[in-house]
Amino acid sequence: MFDEIDTDGDGRINIVELAEGFKAEGAHGHLSEEVKKAMAADANHDGVLDFDEFRTLLK
Repeated sequence: MFDEIDTDGDGRINIVELAEGFKAEGAHGHLSEEVKKAMAADANHDGVLDFDEFRTLLK
């Protein structure tokens, strides 16, 4: 799933990729709110989700 969302293959999921991933999964609700909630998993506050942060998001 991580690799599918990480469309540029850099090993990190940025906000644009995350939003596109939510849309592809048919996310309901306000997309910017969903992305904002998901970015709360960005533990080191670098503006992207690495694999470990993404796993934390899915828990």
